[in-house]
Amino acid sequence: MSEPLSREQRWEIVKTLLQRDNLQDEAIQAFRQVYPNVPDEMLSTAVFHTYVDGIGAAIDWLVDLERFLQAPNRKLNLGITYHLLYHLYNWYQFSELLPDGRTGMLERLKEIKELVADGELESILATVEEIESMLEGSRNYPNFR
Repeated sequence: MSEPLSREQRWEIVKTLLQRDNLQDEAIQAFRQVYPNVPDEMLSTAVFHTYVDGIGAAIDWLVDLERFLQAPNRKLNLGITYHLLYHLYNWYQFSELLPDGRTGMLERLKEIKELVADGELESILATVEEIESMLEGSRNYPNFR
């Protein structure tokens, strides 16, 4: 097990990330290298939730934490927290789907077709809709309250 990074080392890594000129393109290339069979739509959504809007949501959350320390009477903004959680939750969803890519999803759909043949229409329809929302990256995060 490697030693944990110091605060300064972590800050340098974050600065390097934020200073990249073609962050989105580099993220697409990195994801494509690790997940070569993933459809472009899934890849694009994964990149969005991590390297496009996800980074901004993380920074906004850190800024909100600091602003609270500067003025404790100003409450932490739950909207900012939820925005970050939304991207983290969607990344979690995609991290479960990406390794299987298109093949894994096709296998799941085949199973659903078999269940349809058995007449379990309502549960099948709900599952199909859930898969669609997962692939679109539009699922809301769970209620953490």
